[in-house]
Formats: sequence, C-alpha cells, structure tokens
Amino acid sequence: MKSSTPVEPASAFVDEKIKELGDWRGKTLAKVRAIIHAADPEIAEEWKWAKATSPGTPVWSHGGVVCT
Repeated sequence: MKSSTPVEPASAFVDEKIKELGDWRGKTLAKVRAIIHAADPEIAEEWKWAKATSPGTPVWSHGGVVCT
C-alpha cells in the first residue's frame, strides 16, 4: 500500500501570499479573492506554475481558468 503525503490546499498558499505581501498588494489580493468567491461560490482556487525560479500564482477556475 502506498503512503500518500498530504498536499497543502491551494487556499493555504493564497493565504500565505496575502500575509507575505502585507501591504496594499496583500489587501487588494484579499479583496479580489473575496469578490471572486462571492461571484461564483463553486469556483476552484488553485496554485499553478510553481517551479524553482517562481513561487507560483493563484488561479481561480470553473470549467477553465477564470482569472489569475
């Protein structure tokens, strides 16, 4: 039987990014995030395109990418 390592949910990465920014950019990201979820409660929050040279980007999708 394989043991699976729990994967941190994308929302935790977005929370961390908001906290990390800490200034108007973090506040703006938090507001935009709230607007997105209010507009579509079923939208999926994802963290994509992370690699060694980039920490990744928050992405919201519902049947395809809606916004980043």
